[in-house]
Amino acid sequence: MLATQNQLDAALLLFVLCVAVIDWRTHRIPNLLCAVAALIGLSTQVWMHGEDGLLAALGGAAVGFAMFLPFYVLRAFGAGDVKAMATVGIFLGMRSTVIAVGMTLIIGAVLGLAVLLVKRSHTGATFHRLVGLLVAPIASMRGSIQAGTTESLRFPYGVAIACGTAAALLIGAH
Repeated sequence: MLATQNQLDAALLLFVLCVAVIDWRTHRIPNLLCAVAALIGLSTQVWMHGEDGLLAALGGAAVGFAMFLPFYVLRAFGAGDVKAMATVGIFLGMRSTVIAVGMTLIIGAVLGLAVLLVKRSHTGATFHRLVGLLVAPIASMRGSIQAGTTESLRFPYGVAIACGTAAALLIGAH
């Protein structure tokens, strides 16, 4: 039986759910999880769409990787976040990955603001951090603006990746 788009979407949702849960518990996204999901997504894309599926998967992976890489360079995201978004791109293709990245960044900013507000009493959030939140939402949350606050303001970005990907699927990114 050939895979359908609904089954591919279900596999993607399962992947990002695993990413969110594991990242929530360990603050890490395992390479093995991304590699297995990438193989499943790539092989399914090729099986369903042939050469077009291969090109869409590789293009989506490149877009997810390229759009998250600057945040990694700025030390705002971990390498697992970048690999997870590239894996999401394999499932979605180029155009839908752009939408998923956008939704992920918006949701990540909202989650980051929530973390900032919840932790405010413990970290003494300042106007500088709030401006940083608006200019570089995730960088300020992950501590690149003030190195001494990294651990107190970190949150598992895999949750934002899962929510952003699900939102992209819900709005019909395909």
